[in-house]
Amino acid sequence: MKVLKNLLLLLVSVPLLTACALLPKATSRAKLLAMPSVSSSLGGDAQAEQIVRAWPKAQWWLVLHNAELNRLLTEALQHNPSLHAATARVAQAEALSDSQAAELLPSVNANVDLHQRQFSGTDFYGPNGGKVFTGAYIDPIVFRYHIDLWGKDKATLEAMLGKEHAQAAELAMARLLLSTAITRTYIRLCAAQEDLDLYHELTGQAEGQQQLAQVRWQRGLTSQDPVYASGQQVEAARQQEASIRNQAHILRHRLAGLAGQGPDWGEGIHPEIGAIAGTLPPPDAVALGLLVHRPDVAAALWQVQAAAKLIKVAQTRFYPDINLVGFAGLRSLNLKDLFLSNGASVAYGVGPTLSLPIFEGGRLAAALKNQQAAYDIAAETYNGTLLAAVQQVADSVSEWRQTVAHDASQARALEAAKQAAQLADQRYQAGLSPRDGVLVAESALLQQRLLSSERRAAHLLAAVGLIEALGGGYQMPTP
Repeated sequence: MKVLKNLLLLLVSVPLLTACALLPKATSRAKLLAMPSVSSSLGGDAQAEQIVRAWPKAQWWLVLHNAELNRLLTEALQHNPSLHAATARVAQAEALSDSQAAELLPSVNANVDLHQRQFSGTDFYGPNGGKVFTGAYIDPIVFRYHIDLWGKDKATLEAMLGKEHAQAAELAMARLLLSTAITRTYIRLCAAQEDLDLYHELTGQAEGQQQLAQVRWQRGLTSQDPVYASGQQVEAARQQEASIRNQAHILRHRLAGLAGQGPDWGEGIHPEIGAIAGTLPPPDAVALGLLVHRPDVAAALWQVQAAAKLIKVAQTRFYPDINLVGFAGLRSLNLKDLFLSNGASVAYGVGPTLSLPIFEGGRLAAALKNQQAAYDIAAETYNGTLLAAVQQVADSVSEWRQTVAHDASQARALEAAKQAAQLADQRYQAGLSPRDGVLVAESALLQQRLLSSERRAAHLLAAVGLIEALGGGYQMPTP
């Protein structure tokens, strides 16, 4: 008879276990792009990847050998509000991962329920109907353990870990963008300060020409036209000098904001003119190991992996779910009998609980479709981020190469202007030409020095752009 009952139980259980919601057929998902070929645009070679892995470093700005820039970056990395917010998001993601990891472990709790109840006199409570009882349920051990048959908890944890890694990569991207923004602004401030000194000299040259024209006019040697013309040059030089000075103030305020400080703090910045390294040579050939060097690409890839795990989580909801639960404690309708009943108040229980998603009205299918769409979004976002990163590297390399060529050309132009100024001075000293030629040649030399300052700043800015494009020394952890 007992065997017959067990057989009947088995026959009833099998249809229940197979009566779960039907899992929809698999559909095609978005594909991740392979690394685009850049051999033609960047001139990659077999040794380029090894070079890229060694350059740049995480604290890439140290190669600039500028103490004031190091101070600014140290201040900013400690006090920038946006960076603090990104750090908090990483801590939040870590907490979510820790919380999900706890789901893989059993939980043990204790419950105490003190109550006063009146049982209905018209229900099935028999002789207790219409009476009031003051009782207690004391369960010092309440046990629960989710049996992860289909890998739901593990997949959820892996998704949370993926999101945690994505937040860490986004923090690295925030640090990179902050460091490059400060470095660019500081380079522009150094260039503005250098230009300010040069324009001050240029104003002095224009004033010298104006004085010479004034003397000649007063002595009747020339008309008053050169006086007016030189006066216009003086005022133009003064306006340009004032404009550069105002630009320097704005750059100081911007640096203060990036460092998490008020505008007045920026007035204490002392740009070290000429103390920045003249060049930042990148590798001669750049191969794109972007998956380990670009924080934004890495973050997008982690989001894809997290989305893939969440698809699996959505699929497991179509299957039976089993929890193992148990309790042990004391239970009594009368509080006075709880401990004086010679063990009669002892209660315990243990066993599995089974939930079957038989009919959900399309909720599970909709949730799965939502996660599949989220994966497609994450995959296409990664593809777009990858293509943008490749383009940024290619553009940065092209711009850097252009600045190298411009630097060489400007160096030759500056040398020619120096030679011309020396020759004009020699002629004047020998009495072969008036002083006008010296002033004109010196002004031309100052203009070339201004162009050299501009070219040098452009070269440094292009180098910083290439460092940013290469990820600033970021290394992606192994998935």
